[in-house]
Amino acid sequence: MQLEKIQYAPPKIPELVMKALIDAIDSGHIQVGEELPSERDLAETLGVGRGSLRECLAILEFLGAIENRSNRKVVVRDADYIQKAISFVRVSNQSDTQRDFNEFRRINEVAIVELACQRATADDLSAIYEAIQHLEATPDDYMTDVEFHDALAVASHNVMLAATIHLVNSMIADVRRRFFGLQDYQQRTQDSHRAIYQAVMDRDAARAKREMVLHLAIVEEFSEKFPERD
Repeated sequence: MQLEKIQYAPPKIPELVMKALIDAIDSGHIQVGEELPSERDLAETLGVGRGSLRECLAILEFLGAIENRSNRKVVVRDADYIQKAISFVRVSNQSDTQRDFNEFRRINEVAIVELACQRATADDLSAIYEAIQHLEATPDDYMTDVEFHDALAVASHNVMLAATIHLVNSMIADVRRRFFGLQDYQQRTQDSHRAIYQAVMDRDAARAKREMVLHLAIVEEFSEKFPERD
């Protein structure tokens, strides 16, 4: 297997990892049906951190391009399929799509909390509450925010909504990284997460939808205040 070490440049590291893997598949250096090296070896070969590698592999796995088999990841789709599948993901790099993302989340995440009020099991509610605890224990870790929204989506018991929100969470990870260093943002979103959780616990769909709209408005507010914040 032959891969070229990544040269760091302005594009996000996970995107560069994605490109390196697609190029290797397209050139035949990685064959469909072939096992990928271990995460450790793959990260070392590419010259990237394992966190960036895992983010890329998670997207490829979600898109059905790779599969887990006996704790190893196997390529199951060719480069053409992957390129077409990630065309949707690439819109996250466009500077004029933030409003589209905000609208998408308002439509889908409001629907998710309504369904969660109707369908959440005791285990679902425990998972949502655990995500809130993780948020409060490690407020600087933006992935705990992802965990919360993913848990809500799972609680909707709609596989299409859950899968789509999981993908979108990966696409907007840079937004979470951008604002999680701001104390006001962290406190407001933590309070908002608790309000959403309590409404779902109470099976109050109208309140849950209202709290989700307010929550997403916080993200929109900070996007407008800090458009260039790294």
